[in-house]
Amino acid sequence: MRLFILALLLVPSLAFAEDVAPEEKPDPAAVEVLNKLMTALAIDDFEQSVKESTKYLHKSLLSKAGDDISADLRRFGFKKAKENAKLYDAPVKVQRVRATGVTSIGFKETAEKGKVVDYMLEKKAGKGLPAPVKMFFPEGGGEPRVSYIGSL
Repeated sequence: MRLFILALLLVPSLAFAEDVAPEEKPDPAAVEVLNKLMTALAIDDFEQSVKESTKYLHKSLLSKAGDDISADLRRFGFKKAKENAKLYDAPVKVQRVRATGVTSIGFKETAEKGKVVDYMLEKKAGKGLPAPVKMFFPEGGGEPRVSYIGSL
């Protein structure tokens, strides 16, 4: 009877373990992009910060011309990320890296195949829990881009 109860307890936990994405090591190119983005976010002038940040963001976060961030990102996620950039260490400290299972992002002209990976960035001591930044790695190579900053 004890063996049967033990088996019932283990089977669900084994099934759950398969659903959890395995952890990876930080890609040096992604860490470099994250450091450059955090430097861009720290620029005092909002418009200059936006302009510099566009170099590191995926095209799905940009305007159609590609020289500005989307209106939604400008109103919500970017403003918050810019204000919170000061809470993070420079250079960034990646606490954990985890694949998401996402194999493409964007829509129509911004659609692109690749993989999305969560990079958990540590905050300065006493400033709170780490926050995920989603990095997009294009299929077939190319420089990784930030695809989500809303948690910063």
